[in-house]
Amino acid sequence: MATMKEVAQQAGVSTATVSRVLNQSAWVEPVTRERVEKAMRELGYRRNLQAIALAKRSGNLLGLLTGNLADPFFSRLARGVEEIARQEGFSLMVCSGGHDEKMEKSGLDFLINQGCEAIVVHASRLSDRELLRYSAQFPGLVLINRCIAAMADRCIWLDNQSAAHAATRHLLESGHRHIACVTSVLPIRDRHERLEGYRQAMSEFGITPGSDWVISVPFTEAGGEQAARQLLNSKTPFTAAFTFNDVMAAGIMGVLRQQGIELPRQLSLIGFDDIVLARYLYPALTTLHYPVERMARRAALQAIQRLQGFAVQPQNNGFSAELVIRESVCPPASIKA
Repeated sequence: MATMKEVAQQAGVSTATVSRVLNQSAWVEPVTRERVEKAMRELGYRRNLQAIALAKRSGNLLGLLTGNLADPFFSRLARGVEEIARQEGFSLMVCSGGHDEKMEKSGLDFLINQGCEAIVVHASRLSDRELLRYSAQFPGLVLINRCIAAMADRCIWLDNQSAAHAATRHLLESGHRHIACVTSVLPIRDRHERLEGYRQAMSEFGITPGSDWVISVPFTEAGGEQAARQLLNSKTPFTAAFTFNDVMAAGIMGVLRQQGIELPRQLSLIGFDDIVLARYLYPALTTLHYPVERMARRAALQAIQRLQGFAVQPQNNGFSAELVIRESVCPPASIKA
């Protein structure tokens, strides 16, 4: 295995510069950083992340790798982790992975390099293999919103399929038959599981959704606005839509109101997550309550307990979402008439 000295020689820099690149402890010229990283790749240099973490550890640090913190869902996740960190006397360090594989990996490496050995990880893009490699080095690493069979005892997850099935069935039982599924454009597991629940419920009513019934857009307000335009321009007479999250539903509502569409009489909507905004939309949004703060508290506590060597009691780490019925769903106009 290559050494740091060999990397420095090949890159034409000092070992101190290599160390600064590895630990992100000081600014390094982009050209120099690229030269060092190229030398590491060519020599197959691998950092001993655990040794770095032990060397830099300066107290009780709990790390959180999360998604986009501008999203209210991830703010709730962070709040749950922070609550446990304060309770247990840990300082909290947070990085955002942005649903991007490279960002997730660099964020996780950063937390480790800063001395975090108890880490709650929300990673939608890193591979199972990569996460298993990290978990083998760090007993205090716990996954949230994801389940990998080989480390299921260190995973906290949601039953997305059952949740999507319940939401779609609620629309079907309200009389809707032309139901769109507005989902994420990213091929993440949540997307696959929720689509499966949607299709399962539709199949139970003898309905096979057309290819244009599944609308894939970014899971943001802008993505919801884009989905609304696709709904309006579709040849399918949709009377309802099940959305990937509440923020997308809000974007859909805004565009439809601008176009004079009366909600929910002309289009019923169900969201997902039950963020605070959902109850203040007009009409108040029927949605699925995602117990992310409870899940985050459990993940954080288990990460700390595992780091400290305590035996974590076996328990069901799978959570369920609850349908919260408000005002954004009613029977389609043809039935009410």
